[in-house]
Amino acid sequence: MKQKIQIGPIVFFAILAWVSIFPVNAQYGFTASPANGCTPFRVKFRFTSTAAIDTISSFYWDFGNGQTSSLEDPDTVVYNAAGTYTPALVFNNRADLMIVKPDYIQVHQTAAATFTVTDTIDYATFVFNHTAVLDPGATYSFDWDFGGTGSGSDPKEVYTFPSQDTFMVTLVLTDDFGCISTSVQEVVVLQEIKVQNVFTPNGDGINDVLLIISNTGFPLRLKIFSRAGVLVYQAEGFDLIWDGIASSGQKMSPGIYFFTLESASSDPDNHYAKSGMVYMYK
Repeated sequence: MKQKIQIGPIVFFAILAWVSIFPVNAQYGFTASPANGCTPFRVKFRFTSTAAIDTISSFYWDFGNGQTSSLEDPDTVVYNAAGTYTPALVFNNRADLMIVKPDYIQVHQTAAATFTVTDTIDYATFVFNHTAVLDPGATYSFDWDFGGTGSGSDPKEVYTFPSQDTFMVTLVLTDDFGCISTSVQEVVVLQEIKVQNVFTPNGDGINDVLLIISNTGFPLRLKIFSRAGVLVYQAEGFDLIWDGIASSGQKMSPGIYFFTLESASSDPDNHYAKSGMVYMYK
């Protein structure tokens, strides 16, 4: 049984089980370098012949991925999807000179080494978690570099940086096929703003005010709420002081109050958002 096959401008007849077709003349062939790799996989094909080159008048390549070429030695071919590919070559418009290499190109998917960074209540501690889409048939290794201050090998890492600074965190993701990808993110470790949890506005000169000092380079916005959720005081600045008197001028009663603290300006990521409670007694 024969089947009519169309490749570009060439029409010829081939056996239905075309993957078994090989050139009648063993003088002709082609190579691919390399033939096994990871996406995006770049391959250089080359026509090989021990016959006189002037006997070849035309070439038609089908690389198995939808790309074709009429060059003797095609430009680099890129395979962007994982899979097994069967390239073929016809020259001189002759069906009997069709070269096919079944499953010759093996391509593996490269997983992107993406990850998220989540801060914690500790200003210097962060959670790093990969978000890569992994191939269930592959085995992966995770290599973290926390800006030269430490390393890790788990898919999810909790890491505490040693100082206030900016660190470039790198994740290198490698599978057992040799596919490698790298991702880098900047992590800014900020100075912790400490807020006392007790103050005593009784005029004895000891711990009379709630004092918050910003050494961050950003002004801060402080809001104080009663236990009922009523806003009783607010202020902005680098040095924030509350002496127990509401914005209306009313002296507040001893008890538990809640506060929110956040960057007032120049900090689009609102790094200094913080909340808690403070106890005022006299």
